[in-house]
This record gives sequence, structure tokens and C-alpha cells, in this order.
Amino acid sequence: MVAVIVIVLLVGFALAYVATPLRRPGAAATATPEEQGDAIEASAKKDAALSAIVDIETERRIGKLSAADFEELRREYEAAALEALKELDTIRLSERTDDALEAEIAAVRARLECPACGAPRSPGEQCPRCGA
Repeated sequence: MVAVIVIVLLVGFALAYVATPLRRPGAAATATPEEQGDAIEASAKKDAALSAIVDIETERRIGKLSAADFEELRREYEAAALEALKELDTIRLSERTDDALEAEIAAVRARLECPACGAPRSPGEQCPRCGA
């Protein structure tokens, strides 16, 4: 009985962990179609390189590849996978940076407006329109 409860809890936590990105408003929703295309392309490159690594490991196990050929191919595919991961990181970092910058700009604009009437004013001074 205790084992069933533990398993149910673990499955629940795993589902919550996997679903977290789906619940959060992600940068992908605000990304331009070009950025989304770049991210999809980089992800496809990464997946292809990782699949190739798995394939050559299988071929080495069954004797189709020599150790030297395997090591050379593995280095090439690992380099390709790392390059694709760097592209993905760059794309995701630029999306996060843009969101943070937009939030900072909105905060500065809010400080430069009168809270009562919305007229532009200098920080710390009275509003020229309503005197607030």
C-alpha cells in the first residue's frame, strides 16, 4: 500500500515537472516566426546529431565500425550537437533578455507618468497637469 502511494506521488511530481513549461507563458509565444524557425532548426540539428551518435554506437557494438572510425565520427557528431545547443542557448537567451528589457522600460515609463492623471512628469516632482 505504501509503495503504491509512493509511486503515485512520484508519477505526479514527474508530470508536474514535465508540464511546468506548458503552464508558464514562455518566450516562444513572444518570439517572432523567424526566431521560432531558427530554434526549430537548431533543435532538429541537435536531435540529428544525438541520433547519429546512438547509431554509430550501435554499429560499433555489432562490429560495423572500427574503434578509430567510431571515435572520429563521435567527435564530429558531438561537435555538431554542441554547436546546435549553443545556437539554442543563444536564441533562448536573446528572448529572455528582450523580455527583461521590455519590463525594465515599462517600469521606467510608469515612474515618469503621474499616477493620478497619466501625464508625463519628472520623477519626484508634482504633476504639471493635476498637481498630484
